[in-house]
Amino acid sequence: MRKLKQKNLVALMRKFCLEGCFTALFMALCISACSDDDDDAVKAVFPEKQTVNCVYGDTKELNFETNADWQLTSSATWCRFVNDGHEDYSLSGTAGKQTVTLKITDEAVAFDAPTVARLTMMIGAEKAIIADVVRDNKMRELKIYDMEGNEIHEIEVGYNNYKPFQIKANFRFAATNRPEWLEIAGNAIVGTANEMTKGEVKVIENSQYVKYVQNGTLTFADEDGVMSYSFPLVYKGMDPKSIKILDSNPTPWNWEVSLDGKTFTQTSGAGTGTSTTTSTYNKFVPYTVQALNDEVVPVYIQKVVEWGMVQMKIGEEDGVDWMRLEDDGKGNLRLKVDESSEEREGYVLVLPKALYEEIKDELWENLIEMDMETYEQDINYIYQNNNLLINFVQKEKKQETAQAFKVTYFNGVSMQEVACSKVTDPDIIDLYSGVSDIYTVEYPAAAIEIDPLLGDLEIDWNFKVMRNGTDITETRICEGGTSSTSISAWEEEVTEEFHILFEKDGKTKKVLIVTPNYN
Repeated sequence: MRKLKQKNLVALMRKFCLEGCFTALFMALCISACSDDDDDAVKAVFPEKQTVNCVYGDTKELNFETNADWQLTSSATWCRFVNDGHEDYSLSGTAGKQTVTLKITDEAVAFDAPTVARLTMMIGAEKAIIADVVRDNKMRELKIYDMEGNEIHEIEVGYNNYKPFQIKANFRFAATNRPEWLEIAGNAIVGTANEMTKGEVKVIENSQYVKYVQNGTLTFADEDGVMSYSFPLVYKGMDPKSIKILDSNPTPWNWEVSLDGKTFTQTSGAGTGTSTTTSTYNKFVPYTVQALNDEVVPVYIQKVVEWGMVQMKIGEEDGVDWMRLEDDGKGNLRLKVDESSEEREGYVLVLPKALYEEIKDELWENLIEMDMETYEQDINYIYQNNNLLINFVQKEKKQETAQAFKVTYFNGVSMQEVACSKVTDPDIIDLYSGVSDIYTVEYPAAAIEIDPLLGDLEIDWNFKVMRNGTDITETRICEGGTSSTSISAWEEEVTEEFHILFEKDGKTKKVLIVTPNYN
């Protein structure tokens, strides 16, 4: 029994020993396996972070090295990876040294701040930013062109007509600063981005600027006022062969000069009736002309009749030395005429210096034309239209018939006298029986000044206004004038005549009938 127990105990011990050996062997194998897995694992090592500076339109290369397979993505659509001719926003590769091509576009580019795309690399489950791609801000650009599309660097300014040019910019813009002598068609130039815009400029109609070469600048600015671009303006002056006579007299014709040369009179009709206007100047007639740099040359012509034919003589060589045009060098002229003992007729032309220099060697041939049938001579029509300052007859002044009224009006520059006509209609004479001074005048302008030559208003005389037999004085179409001896007759448009009765000592002394001007 004891032997049996011992035998069982030994068997049991052997069993536990065998199981322990298997357990120890299994644990050793497990430890060995874990040790092998740790040896095979690789730690992710990312490239050092880079900064890539670029502008839109660039193609850049990014160089790096990794110790494992990788995937690269871009945070911006304007930064793309190029691989085998294709573009994408992500790219993958294997461990080792790598060169990646980046394409930079102009998508979402801004004017005033750079934009950044981040390149993120992923290795296994880990990721890191390995590059900042910094795209510079867009540069504003504005250029000017001629009408054929050629780039220019200055803007030519027109004289009588606008000179065109073109502007193109990559932003919205408008013309801002300009010199006071520049006129812009439509008074503005505004353009949109990347579109050709037309501008037109000329010098303003002011002799202070037109007559002389002008220089300045025209500035264009973006709508935010951040950037501006200035270009030279060049005005070469008016046409050197052109001239403008800026005189208030509407015509160079119908002038008379007294024999003593002291009184200049121009008479012209004021309507279809008998009324006329008279301009009178003492000692000289003033003119203002507009020519390049105020350089003008007068040409004096005398009209004579020889052998029964009209002939034209020019200048001192032909004895025409009795007219003088004084010039202050600023475009202001004064015409004077010497005293004469006999009647004579003269013309004064004024030529720009450049034109005179061009034709001076054949002056007569250029200025005078001849009727080949009658052989009579006259001033060339072109010069009559463009350069004739005055045509006058110097002769003895006839004694003017005494007028019962002095009627004047303002023509915008000076006071002009209007001639009155004595009424001969018996019906009107009978209407104002006992009144000897009954006159009529056509209404020439918005207001006329009437002096009845009776003394002072409201001291020596008074007036009453009648129309169709009705007293309309209270309508106040006639009121006290600019002097104590006159009244002003004013009506926007005279469609019916009215009668002004001038009373003195309780009696009607004079009557002026104002009639419509149907011209």
